[in-house]
Amino acid sequence: MPVLVNVSLDLRAGEVVAVLAMRGRGKSTLLRVAAGMQRPDEGTVLLAGEDPWEMADAQRQRLLRDQVGWVEATGPEVDVSVLELIATPLLVGCGKGEGYARARAALERVGAAECAARRWAVLSDRERALVAVAAALVRAPRLLVVDDLTCTLGLGETDEVTGLLRGLAREAGAAVLMGVSDAGATQWSDRVMTLAGGELLAVPDSAVGDGGEVIEFPGGREGTGGTG
Repeated sequence: MPVLVNVSLDLRAGEVVAVLAMRGRGKSTLLRVAAGMQRPDEGTVLLAGEDPWEMADAQRQRLLRDQVGWVEATGPEVDVSVLELIATPLLVGCGKGEGYARARAALERVGAAECAARRWAVLSDRERALVAVAAALVRAPRLLVVDDLTCTLGLGETDEVTGLLRGLAREAGAAVLMGVSDAGATQWSDRVMTLAGGELLAVPDSAVGDGGEVIEFPGGREGTGGTG
């Protein structure tokens, strides 16, 4: 039985859209499909007007690596500094000096410069959220997909992190799609959606953003199976 049915969503540059739903309602599935990580059983997802699943594997991976930033609070089980963790994926395409400089700049931008020399395992939940955003931000993606990043944070920390995401969207012209399970995490969003019976529904009184479309789920198609 499909988890997502007839999902239709256009996400525009500079816009923050929150999908508010309890766990198990399909949020993570929706986000993975939007990020190009999971292929829908039916229908089409367009990233900047292109269907990643119509591309050769290498081209699709390059598009997703450069244009989509995936953000979650879970970190890798590696014993390296946060700075090295963020910089290492960049080193294939640029020199070590540039890679580490970009990693430092990303940490500074999110207010987590003090975490650079520390290990993921010793970070607080707030610090992990900020570092996760920095790790996704370092490639300057056009789309940030955020999976329940604030679920373990207090009210003030949630406000800080979601306000940061709103600022990044406006500053860089990036689109932000985030799944949340707490209504308090939606206050900086331009639009709030919810999932009911596999359908994506608008929450009344949420605004529509401006700018060119970054991601589209054309309507009238069924979505994918799975849970999230």
